[in-house]
Amino acid sequence: MRVVSIFFINLILFSCGQKSGPATEALQDNPGEQPSLNGVCGYLTRTEVERALGVKLVEEPAEINEEYLGGRGCSYGGETSGGEAHFGYVIFTTAEQFATVKAGEQTPGVGDEAYTVNGPDAQQLWVREGDFYIMVAIGDVPRPNESKMLAQLVLNRLKTKPLEQ
Repeated sequence: MRVVSIFFINLILFSCGQKSGPATEALQDNPGEQPSLNGVCGYLTRTEVERALGVKLVEEPAEINEEYLGGRGCSYGGETSGGEAHFGYVIFTTAEQFATVKAGEQTPGVGDEAYTVNGPDAQQLWVREGDFYIMVAIGDVPRPNESKMLAQLVLNRLKTKPLEQ
């Protein structure tokens, strides 16, 4: 009986760990390790953001409140190279705000439903998974695959680390 129990526990643990997949692990420092920052900036590590932006961060991640995007989030400021200002942000948005972007380009491969729109300063990826709504933007140059990877990392971590109100 003990062998059967251990087998099922291992099977469950293995199955639960498969959601992130190799794509998100490519951005992660140590797959499975949680970021050390708190609050809304506590869902991504510095290394994950730097890999997604393609440059080093020159600013500490900062909590922001973007009411026009539907909520609070975190801003990341990277190095400027080749005349391009590299930056990113993740916003924890609302169902109401998410509904306004459904005219955008439907984007498969992340969440239950996702849309890409061109925002005023960066291409934005809006994602819904269950009751979670997030928006990820990377600028100056669109990086759609990296945006998807960051979104999936945040969505995975929201399941085990609820957003602080």
